[in-house]
Amino acid sequence: MFFDILYMSETEKDTKSTKNPKEKSIDDINHGLSTPKVDESKLKELFGGTKAITLYETSRILNVNASVANKFLHDLESKNLITRVGGYSGHYIWKLIE
Repeated sequence: MFFDILYMSETEKDTKSTKNPKEKSIDDINHGLSTPKVDESKLKELFGGTKAITLYETSRILNVNASVANKFLHDLESKNLITRVGGYSGHYIWKLIE
């Protein structure tokens, strides 16, 4: 790649540097995190056996890393499917809304 740029003509360099990357809106950026698709009917089955829903328990159940589990829990909270009942400083505890 370096040698390609080194031996390019001036016009090729100009056109290569003036190409604008596709602009993305804030909504299009997901930072590479894809949350699991779980419908509301499966939530009780998914979290049914757990006494408290925590970040790391969700991470273990869904087999994803903690940042994906955190986004998943916050998405469920924004849809009013779970509510936060305790915890502190990022170590929160949620429960299912019946």
